[in-house]
Amino acid sequence: MRILRLATSDEAPGRHSPGESAADVAARVIETATGETIESVTRSPWPAPGLPDLVDKWMRQYEPDMVLLKANSFWFNYLSVPLMLERKLGPVGKRLGRVGVRAGETPWLTRMAAFRATRRMLVRVLGGATYFTPQEVVTSMEECARRILAYEGVALMIEGPHSRMNHELPRKAAIAHEKRRLHVHNSLKRFAAEVHVPFIGQEVLPTREEIAASVGEDHLHLGAAAARKIGEEEGEILLAMWRELQGDSPS
Repeated sequence: MRILRLATSDEAPGRHSPGESAADVAARVIETATGETIESVTRSPWPAPGLPDLVDKWMRQYEPDMVLLKANSFWFNYLSVPLMLERKLGPVGKRLGRVGVRAGETPWLTRMAAFRATRRMLVRVLGGATYFTPQEVVTSMEECARRILAYEGVALMIEGPHSRMNHELPRKAAIAHEKRRLHVHNSLKRFAAEVHVPFIGQEVLPTREEIAASVGEDHLHLGAAAARKIGEEEGEILLAMWRELQGDSPS
């Protein structure tokens, strides 16, 4: 059984210890219950206009039995100073932005409290830009889902975005972030109901303490315990989907 996971950078190689990513945990849930060997193929989509065509390519390439399509709050809620500079200052901003992007992609640096404090200060002073609007993400995810559902016999599950950065934001900004997240969450939940596919998501905003406890050292990606919890939730739904594909009812 092959699962194509169109997931987030939480599942990038090396992000978690072997066997501890959400993908590994979900696969283990199914394997334990069924004895079936699960092959998980993970790709990290980016909701640019060409994504639906890329999803088509992945579907043909990997020929999955099941697909997990995840929305990422980073796409529409992360305030990027480098992106803002690039958009406002043109070529000069683009060069400055590259420096900022390289810093943000350096794991040891993003784990430093001083780096995160500096980034928060820059966002407060200079502002920031998001990569996509919430509606752009919804539109992209819905079109990707339609492309997947066009493949006969393939089961699809949709997962809404999770809250991440709210615990480091002032209250007003955190409320705005949650409003944007809920727009994506509720839109995808309605869409999943319309096309009759399972949906999983964060219905209620956790407390600031709960969010802080769920993230890793860089305060952006999932920590081990949160990845395990999400993987278990995904695994139970994927297991039900697997049983339906096999024509079995839950025991």
